[in-house]
Amino acid sequence: MTTHHEYRSYVFTITYQAHDPAYAVDFPDFPAIITSAPTLADAFNHACEALDSHLESMQKLKLKIPKPKQRLVLETA
Repeated sequence: MTTHHEYRSYVFTITYQAHDPAYAVDFPDFPAIITSAPTLADAFNHACEALDSHLESMQKLKLKIPKPKQRLVLETA
């Protein structure tokens, strides 16, 4: 199972895997961000914290923060 989320306009995925930690997070715009958690809720929280820390570090280092390359689109039937 994979779920897609957006935080600070950046899209990330949370993927369930049958081993511990059960939920792994992937940020396509920031492959250096690696986090995981035992629950979906914790994975979401860890992802947000990891992105905040990464963006803060980039800002302190005066690195250019890339614009999001992806967007979530809601389709209705």
